[in-house]
Amino acid sequence: MKHLVGVLHGPVINFTLELESGMDKVALDCGFTVVNRAFHQFEPFGVTGVLVLAESHFSAHTYPENNMTYIDVFCCSPTFNPSFCAGSIEKRFGGHLEWTVIDR
Repeated sequence: MKHLVGVLHGPVINFTLELESGMDKVALDCGFTVVNRAFHQFEPFGVTGVLVLAESHFSAHTYPENNMTYIDVFCCSPTFNPSFCAGSIEKRFGGHLEWTVIDR
């Protein structure tokens, strides 16, 4: 099991639609099976989102005032490639992801 955690620098993600759309694309790129989802819009901006995966979870918490998004991807699939996932996150959202992997 691998746990990718990191902070995405650069893109300003203000609203639920932006975050959910990007996370869905990353999930598709990585072959995740989304079984549920929850997103919350903050006022005046900022959003938190979670995709519950058959493989575990993918969450993101945006701080648009700092151009930062905190990312957490926990995956129990033996084929999960954290480097590929990090690249997909950068591709789908823009910016630069500083990340690390924790073996579980």
